Amino acid sequence: MILPCPEDFRSYSRYPLTLTLVLLNVFIFILIFSGMNSSISSSSLLQADGMTLTGRLYYQYLQGLSPDELFEKPEWILQVKSHNTEQLGVLGAYALRDARFMAQAETFIYRGDEIQISQWKEQLVQFRRKYQQQLLYRFGLSSAEKGPLAWVTYQFSHSNWIHLLSNLVFLALIGMGVEALAGSGILLVLYVLGGLAGGAGFLFSDAHGTVPMVGASASISALLAFYCMAEMRRRVRFLYFVSPMPGQYGAIYLPTLLIIPLFLVVDLASLWSTPEGLGGGVAYAAHLGGSLIGALLGMVYRWKATPVPTPS
Repeated sequence: MILPCPEDFRSYSRYPLTLTLVLLNVFIFILIFSGMNSSISSSSLLQADGMTLTGRLYYQYLQGLSPDELFEKPEWILQVKSHNTEQLGVLGAYALRDARFMAQAETFIYRGDEIQISQWKEQLVQFRRKYQQQLLYRFGLSSAEKGPLAWVTYQFSHSNWIHLLSNLVFLALIGMGVEALAGSGILLVLYVLGGLAGGAGFLFSDAHGTVPMVGASASISALLAFYCMAEMRRRVRFLYFVSPMPGQYGAIYLPTLLIIPLFLVVDLASLWSTPEGLGGGVAYAAHLGGSLIGALLGMVYRWKATPVPTPS
Protein backbone atom coordinates (compact mmCIF):
# COMPACT_ATOMS: atom_id res chain seq x y z
CA MET A 1 0.00 0.00 0.00
CA ILE A 2 1.30 3.46 -0.89
CA LEU A 3 -0.34 6.83 -0.21
CA PRO A 4 0.68 10.40 -1.08
CA CYS A 5 1.38 12.44 2.06
CA PRO A 6 2.92 15.76 1.00
CA GLU A 7 2.39 17.51 4.36
CA ASP A 8 3.12 16.72 8.01
CA PHE A 9 -0.26 15.70 9.42
CA ARG A 10 0.98 16.42 12.96
CA SER A 11 0.79 20.14 12.14
CA TYR A 12 -2.98 19.91 11.80
CA SER A 13 -3.54 23.51 12.95
CA ARG A 14 -2.13 24.68 9.59
CA TYR A 15 -4.98 23.01 7.72
CA PRO A 16 -8.20 24.28 9.34
CA LEU A 17 -10.54 23.58 6.41
CA THR A 18 -9.20 20.07 5.80
CA LEU A 19 -9.76 19.25 9.45
CA THR A 20 -13.23 20.84 9.31
CA LEU A 21 -14.25 18.77 6.27
CA VAL A 22 -13.01 15.57 7.90
CA LEU A 23 -14.85 16.26 11.15
CA LEU A 24 -17.99 17.34 9.29
CA ASN A 25 -18.11 14.05 7.39
CA VAL A 26 -17.62 12.11 10.62
CA PHE A 27 -20.26 14.16 12.47
CA ILE A 28 -22.86 13.73 9.71
CA PHE A 29 -22.22 9.99 9.56
CA ILE A 30 -22.58 9.55 13.33
CA LEU A 31 -25.64 11.81 13.50
CA ILE A 32 -27.54 10.38 10.52
CA PHE A 33 -26.11 7.15 9.14
CA SER A 34 -24.42 5.35 12.03
CA GLY A 35 -26.36 2.32 13.17
CA MET A 36 -28.75 2.32 10.21
CA ASN A 37 -29.85 -1.04 8.89
CA SER A 38 -31.35 -2.06 5.59
CA SER A 39 -35.00 -3.06 5.74
CA ILE A 40 -34.91 -4.41 2.19
CA SER A 41 -32.13 -6.97 2.55
CA SER A 42 -34.65 -9.67 3.51
CA SER A 43 -36.94 -8.95 0.54
CA SER A 44 -37.84 -12.08 -1.40
CA LEU A 45 -37.07 -10.15 -4.60
CA LEU A 46 -33.38 -10.21 -3.65
CA GLN A 47 -33.31 -13.97 -3.19
CA ALA A 48 -32.21 -16.25 -6.04
CA ASP A 49 -35.74 -17.25 -7.07
CA GLY A 50 -36.97 -13.67 -6.87
CA MET A 51 -34.09 -12.42 -9.01
CA THR A 52 -34.72 -15.10 -11.62
CA LEU A 53 -38.43 -14.31 -11.79
CA THR A 54 -37.70 -10.59 -12.02
CA GLY A 55 -35.26 -11.28 -14.84
CA ARG A 56 -37.81 -13.41 -16.69
CA LEU A 57 -40.47 -10.70 -16.46
CA TYR A 58 -37.96 -8.01 -17.39
CA TYR A 59 -37.05 -10.09 -20.44
CA GLN A 60 -40.69 -9.87 -21.54
CA TYR A 61 -40.61 -6.12 -20.93
CA LEU A 62 -37.56 -5.80 -23.19
CA GLN A 63 -39.36 -7.55 -26.03
CA GLY A 64 -41.89 -4.70 -26.10
CA LEU A 65 -39.33 -1.90 -26.41
CA SER A 66 -38.65 -0.09 -29.65
CA PRO A 67 -35.28 -0.46 -31.40
CA ASP A 68 -34.29 3.04 -30.21
CA GLU A 69 -35.13 2.16 -26.59
CA LEU A 70 -33.21 -1.12 -26.84
CA PHE A 71 -30.22 0.74 -28.26
CA GLU A 72 -29.96 2.66 -24.97
CA LYS A 73 -29.58 -0.58 -23.00
CA PRO A 74 -26.17 -2.17 -22.30
CA GLU A 75 -25.07 -4.52 -25.07
CA TRP A 76 -24.80 -7.54 -22.76
CA ILE A 77 -28.57 -7.42 -22.11
CA LEU A 78 -29.33 -8.30 -25.72
CA GLN A 79 -27.27 -11.49 -25.34
CA VAL A 80 -29.28 -12.89 -22.39
CA LYS A 81 -31.03 -16.19 -23.11
CA SER A 82 -34.57 -16.65 -21.79
CA HIS A 83 -33.85 -20.28 -20.75
CA ASN A 84 -30.60 -19.52 -18.88
CA THR A 85 -31.45 -19.24 -15.16
CA GLU A 86 -28.09 -17.72 -14.20
CA GLN A 87 -28.34 -15.02 -16.86
CA LEU A 88 -31.93 -14.26 -15.86
CA GLY A 89 -30.79 -13.74 -12.26
CA VAL A 90 -28.22 -11.18 -13.41
CA LEU A 91 -30.87 -9.57 -15.60
CA GLY A 92 -33.19 -9.39 -12.58
CA ALA A 93 -30.52 -7.48 -10.63
CA TYR A 94 -30.28 -4.99 -13.48
CA ALA A 95 -34.08 -4.70 -13.73
CA LEU A 96 -34.34 -3.46 -10.13
CA ARG A 97 -31.89 -0.68 -11.06
CA ASP A 98 -33.80 0.40 -14.18
CA ALA A 99 -35.92 3.41 -13.25
CA ARG A 100 -38.02 3.21 -16.42
CA PHE A 101 -38.91 -0.41 -15.80
CA MET A 102 -39.67 0.17 -12.14
CA ALA A 103 -42.11 2.93 -13.11
CA GLN A 104 -44.04 0.60 -15.42
CA ALA A 105 -43.56 -2.78 -13.75
CA GLU A 106 -46.88 -2.80 -11.88
CA THR A 107 -49.03 -2.04 -14.91
CA PHE A 108 -47.16 -4.00 -17.56
CA ILE A 109 -49.00 -7.09 -18.82
CA TYR A 110 -46.86 -10.22 -18.46
CA ARG A 111 -47.31 -13.77 -19.69
CA GLY A 112 -47.18 -16.64 -17.23
CA ASP A 113 -48.63 -17.79 -13.91
CA GLU A 114 -51.05 -14.99 -12.97
CA ILE A 115 -50.96 -15.79 -9.24
CA GLN A 116 -47.16 -15.79 -9.19
CA ILE A 117 -47.02 -12.54 -11.16
CA SER A 118 -49.59 -10.91 -8.86
CA GLN A 119 -47.54 -11.87 -5.80
CA TRP A 120 -44.41 -10.55 -7.49
CA LYS A 121 -46.09 -7.18 -8.09
CA GLU A 122 -47.09 -6.94 -4.43
CA GLN A 123 -43.52 -7.71 -3.38
CA LEU A 124 -42.26 -5.10 -5.84
CA VAL A 125 -44.51 -2.41 -4.33
CA GLN A 126 -43.22 -3.22 -0.83
CA PHE A 127 -39.61 -3.32 -2.04
CA ARG A 128 -39.88 0.07 -3.75
CA ARG A 129 -41.55 1.69 -0.74
CA LYS A 130 -38.90 0.41 1.69
CA TYR A 131 -36.13 1.30 -0.75
CA GLN A 132 -37.29 4.91 -1.01
CA GLN A 133 -37.37 5.14 2.77
CA GLN A 134 -33.66 4.31 3.01
CA LEU A 135 -31.53 7.21 4.26
CA LEU A 136 -28.96 6.68 1.54
CA TYR A 137 -31.69 6.96 -1.07
CA ARG A 138 -32.91 10.24 0.42
CA PHE A 139 -29.45 11.81 0.75
CA GLY A 140 -27.82 10.17 -2.28
CA LEU A 141 -27.82 11.24 -5.91
CA SER A 142 -29.53 9.19 -8.60
CA SER A 143 -31.62 9.62 -11.72
CA ALA A 144 -34.69 9.38 -9.50
CA GLU A 145 -33.46 12.03 -7.06
CA LYS A 146 -31.81 15.01 -8.73
CA GLY A 147 -33.05 17.83 -6.53
CA PRO A 148 -30.58 20.67 -5.87
CA LEU A 149 -29.76 19.49 -2.34
CA ALA A 150 -28.95 15.94 -3.44
CA TRP A 151 -25.95 17.25 -5.41
CA VAL A 152 -24.45 18.46 -2.13
CA THR A 153 -25.78 16.01 0.47
CA TYR A 154 -24.38 13.00 -1.38
CA GLN A 155 -20.86 14.43 -0.96
CA PHE A 156 -21.17 14.15 2.83
CA SER A 157 -23.01 10.80 3.00
CA HIS A 158 -21.36 7.40 3.45
CA SER A 159 -22.75 3.88 3.49
CA ASN A 160 -20.66 2.44 6.34
CA TRP A 161 -17.61 3.04 8.52
CA ILE A 162 -15.19 1.44 6.07
CA HIS A 163 -16.50 3.64 3.25
CA LEU A 164 -16.19 6.72 5.47
CA LEU A 165 -12.70 6.01 6.82
CA SER A 166 -11.22 5.04 3.45
CA ASN A 167 -12.40 8.35 1.99
CA LEU A 168 -11.29 10.41 4.97
CA VAL A 169 -7.73 9.05 4.85
CA PHE A 170 -7.33 10.44 1.34
CA LEU A 171 -9.24 13.63 2.18
CA ALA A 172 -6.91 14.34 5.10
CA LEU A 173 -3.65 13.49 3.34
CA ILE A 174 -4.24 15.20 0.00
CA GLY A 175 -6.48 17.95 1.43
CA MET A 176 -3.60 19.16 3.57
CA GLY A 177 -1.38 19.34 0.50
CA VAL A 178 -3.92 21.36 -1.48
CA GLU A 179 -4.67 23.69 1.43
CA ALA A 180 -0.98 24.33 2.07
CA LEU A 181 -0.39 24.98 -1.63
CA ALA A 182 -3.43 27.02 -2.68
CA GLY A 183 -5.28 27.98 0.49
CA SER A 184 -8.57 27.12 2.18
CA GLY A 185 -10.76 28.93 -0.34
CA ILE A 186 -9.53 26.92 -3.32
CA LEU A 187 -9.77 23.71 -1.30
CA LEU A 188 -13.46 24.39 -0.61
CA VAL A 189 -14.16 25.28 -4.25
CA LEU A 190 -12.43 22.10 -5.41
CA TYR A 191 -14.33 19.93 -2.95
CA VAL A 192 -17.73 21.27 -4.00
CA LEU A 193 -17.06 21.55 -7.75
CA GLY A 194 -15.40 18.14 -7.80
CA GLY A 195 -18.51 16.68 -6.20
CA LEU A 196 -20.77 18.41 -8.72
CA ALA A 197 -18.67 17.21 -11.66
CA GLY A 198 -18.57 13.72 -10.20
CA GLY A 199 -22.35 13.74 -9.87
CA ALA A 200 -22.69 14.77 -13.51
CA GLY A 201 -20.33 11.98 -14.56
CA PHE A 202 -22.26 9.44 -12.55
CA LEU A 203 -25.65 10.46 -13.97
CA PHE A 204 -24.25 10.50 -17.49
CA SER A 205 -23.03 6.92 -17.14
CA ASP A 206 -26.15 5.73 -15.28
CA ALA A 207 -28.89 7.92 -16.71
CA HIS A 208 -31.79 5.62 -15.79
CA GLY A 209 -30.48 3.90 -12.67
CA THR A 210 -32.21 3.81 -9.30
CA VAL A 211 -29.15 3.09 -7.13
CA PRO A 212 -28.03 6.36 -5.48
CA MET A 213 -24.43 7.49 -5.26
CA VAL A 214 -22.98 8.62 -1.93
CA GLY A 215 -19.52 9.51 -0.71
CA ALA A 216 -16.78 12.13 -0.97
CA SER A 217 -14.64 10.19 -3.45
CA ALA A 218 -15.48 12.43 -6.45
CA SER A 219 -14.44 15.49 -4.46
CA ILE A 220 -11.25 13.73 -3.35
CA SER A 221 -10.48 12.74 -6.94
CA ALA A 222 -10.70 16.42 -7.85
CA LEU A 223 -8.19 17.25 -5.09
CA LEU A 224 -5.81 14.51 -6.28
CA ALA A 225 -5.94 15.66 -9.90
CA PHE A 226 -5.58 19.33 -8.93
CA TYR A 227 -2.50 18.62 -6.85
CA CYS A 228 -0.94 16.57 -9.67
CA MET A 229 -1.34 19.40 -12.17
CA ALA A 230 -0.47 22.25 -9.81
CA GLU A 231 2.65 20.56 -8.38
CA MET A 232 3.62 18.64 -11.50
CA ARG A 233 7.41 19.02 -11.18
CA ARG A 234 7.75 18.41 -7.46
CA ARG A 235 8.77 15.22 -5.71
CA VAL A 236 6.49 14.64 -2.73
CA ARG A 237 6.46 12.24 0.16
CA PHE A 238 4.61 8.94 -0.19
CA LEU A 239 3.96 6.64 2.75
CA TYR A 240 4.35 2.96 1.97
CA PHE A 241 3.53 -0.15 3.96
CA VAL A 242 4.42 -3.71 2.97
CA SER A 243 4.59 -5.33 6.41
CA PRO A 244 5.32 -4.29 10.02
CA MET A 245 8.86 -5.66 9.71
CA PRO A 246 11.72 -3.10 9.84
CA GLY A 247 12.47 -1.66 6.43
CA GLN A 248 9.09 -2.69 5.05
CA TYR A 249 7.35 0.61 5.81
CA GLY A 250 8.18 4.29 5.88
CA ALA A 251 8.37 7.32 3.59
CA ILE A 252 9.82 7.75 0.13
CA TYR A 253 9.95 10.81 -2.15
CA LEU A 254 8.55 10.26 -5.63
CA PRO A 255 7.25 12.42 -8.53
CA THR A 256 3.83 13.94 -7.93
CA LEU A 257 2.55 12.60 -11.25
CA LEU A 258 2.87 9.06 -9.90
CA ILE A 259 -0.52 9.73 -8.30
CA ILE A 260 -2.15 9.46 -11.74
CA PRO A 261 -1.23 5.82 -12.54
CA LEU A 262 -1.59 4.78 -8.90
CA PHE A 263 -5.12 6.05 -8.44
CA LEU A 264 -6.77 7.89 -11.33
CA VAL A 265 -5.90 5.54 -14.21
CA VAL A 266 -7.17 2.63 -12.11
CA ASP A 267 -10.62 4.25 -12.09
CA LEU A 268 -10.62 4.53 -15.88
CA ALA A 269 -9.60 0.89 -16.30
CA SER A 270 -12.24 -0.23 -13.79
CA LEU A 271 -14.95 1.76 -15.57
CA TRP A 272 -14.11 0.11 -18.89
CA SER A 273 -13.93 -3.39 -17.42
CA THR A 274 -17.17 -3.24 -15.39
CA PRO A 275 -20.34 -4.42 -17.20
CA GLU A 276 -22.53 -1.39 -17.86
CA GLY A 277 -25.37 -1.10 -15.37
CA LEU A 278 -23.88 -3.63 -12.94
CA GLY A 279 -21.23 -1.65 -11.11
CA GLY A 280 -19.58 -3.27 -8.13
CA GLY A 281 -20.55 -0.51 -5.70
CA VAL A 282 -17.91 2.02 -6.82
CA ALA A 283 -18.91 5.02 -8.96
CA TYR A 284 -15.84 5.13 -11.21
CA ALA A 285 -17.50 7.60 -13.59
CA ALA A 286 -17.92 10.01 -10.67
CA HIS A 287 -14.22 9.70 -9.83
CA LEU A 288 -13.34 10.53 -13.43
CA GLY A 289 -15.73 13.49 -13.47
CA GLY A 290 -14.12 14.89 -10.34
CA SER A 291 -10.63 14.20 -11.71
CA LEU A 292 -11.39 16.07 -14.92
CA ILE A 293 -12.51 19.28 -13.21
CA GLY A 294 -9.64 19.01 -10.73
CA ALA A 295 -7.05 18.62 -13.49
CA LEU A 296 -8.46 21.57 -15.42
CA LEU A 297 -8.45 23.82 -12.36
CA GLY A 298 -4.96 22.60 -11.47
CA MET A 299 -3.61 23.62 -14.88
CA VAL A 300 -5.30 27.03 -14.58
CA TYR A 301 -3.80 27.51 -11.10
CA ARG A 302 -0.34 26.52 -12.32
CA TRP A 303 -0.62 28.89 -15.28
CA LYS A 304 -1.74 31.76 -13.03
CA ALA A 305 0.96 31.03 -10.43
CA THR A 306 3.82 30.89 -12.97
CA PRO A 307 5.62 34.25 -12.97
CA VAL A 308 5.85 36.00 -16.32
CA PRO A 309 9.48 36.78 -17.14
CA THR A 310 10.21 40.46 -17.66
CA PRO A 311 12.50 41.55 -20.46
CA SER A 312 15.93 42.72 -19.34
